[in-house]
Amino acid sequence: MSKKSETRKPAEKKTTTKTAPEPKTKATPARAEAKKPVEAKPKKDAVAAAPAQEGTPTVVENAAPAKTATAAPAAPRTPDPRLPAPGTLLQKRDRHGAVRCECTVEADGIRYAGKVYRSLSAAAMAAAKDLGLTNRTQNGFVFWGLSKPPRKAGDPLVALERAWERYHGNVATLVKERVTDENRAAVLSTIQKHVQAIESLREKVA
Repeated sequence: MSKKSETRKPAEKKTTTKTAPEPKTKATPARAEAKKPVEAKPKKDAVAAAPAQEGTPTVVENAAPAKTATAAPAAPRTPDPRLPAPGTLLQKRDRHGAVRCECTVEADGIRYAGKVYRSLSAAAMAAAKDLGLTNRTQNGFVFWGLSKPPRKAGDPLVALERAWERYHGNVATLVKERVTDENRAAVLSTIQKHVQAIESLREKVA
């Protein structure tokens, strides 16, 4: 029995070429352009100040000059024309005539117990406190005996006449003894103002 020689062809190798998958690329949206910062407009007369070195004064140009407050000169204080002349000793006495306290009129105020007060009433308040009086206010002229306590008048004309006598006496004393070259214009202006006020009242009554 003869063997059939079979000629076998070599098996062909199947070659498969794999193609690499295309890379998936995601479409990236275009980035928005960065907004440019808005430059602030420099204010008028503003100067960019460089960092000052220690110990070096900073100079700012076009700076408004600082306003310096100037104190107005104080007007000279006019003494009360109702006060007696400087050097007068005022005494407060009790009903038996004994001196309870005293003060002295000076050019710049009233001296009581070694201290100078600006007004007769202020000195009266200090003296009343030393005497143990509890009044919250004091009329200096009444306290020191320069005038009597006011009394209510039944007739308004009588009260007006008394007020005029006091006013006229004060003005007469002022004009006679206390007018100087420095206060002459002020005294004249004050009297003129009073005259106009009285004239206005007279026109209302007429």
